[in-house]
Amino acid sequence: MKISAVIFDLDGLILDSENWWINSIKKTNEVYGYNFPIKLAIESIGMRIDLMNKKWKKVMGKDFDVDKFREYNDYFMKEEATNNGIKVKSGFYDLIAYLKSKNIKIAIASSSLSDRVDLSLKSAKIDKSIFDCIITGDMVENGKPSPDIYIKACDMLNVKREEALALEDSDNGILSATSVGLKVILIPDIKKNKKKIEKLAIKLPSLNEVIDYLKSL
Repeated sequence: MKISAVIFDLDGLILDSENWWINSIKKTNEVYGYNFPIKLAIESIGMRIDLMNKKWKKVMGKDFDVDKFREYNDYFMKEEATNNGIKVKSGFYDLIAYLKSKNIKIAIASSSLSDRVDLSLKSAKIDKSIFDCIITGDMVENGKPSPDIYIKACDMLNVKREEALALEDSDNGILSATSVGLKVILIPDIKKNKKKIEKLAIKLPSLNEVIDYLKSL
């Protein structure tokens, strides 16, 4: 099987940022007296902000000011990122070096909006120029699990979908990529994946094992 491109999710896949986000929600609860369920936050992982807001309003009720909650939440996220940075997952840089050595194209396909992606990469000290393209949630009409972001990624990379490999941690990401013919490696993070969706992907414990997988093809 030929692999011409590897497309990375960002949060929870390249970056240990899901915990960063969850901790900021806990702090918003603590400082501003909210009772936002952490379970709801975890369930929302992998969703674009518009879908996430809709889900939150449905659960929290019509009086829940989602914009105000996000304003507080974003403040604590930026504060933590500025003070302590964001940790890059083990194996990422070795994998990038391997892909570069094989002239395999590299992209990010993230449900997060562009300003959040920029903040995350900057806080993790990752040079954006190592990627051939970066596609964010505000660049497509529909967020994951719709296939829009992977269609756009393959188009921008100018690669066939069957020659692209997606690296994902969320169910929505797996559904998005597989629905248009990409092969997917699942690397689990803090949100437990549904068994029926796990079966659509190749499951590996971390980015450290991806190079051996590629060599085996």
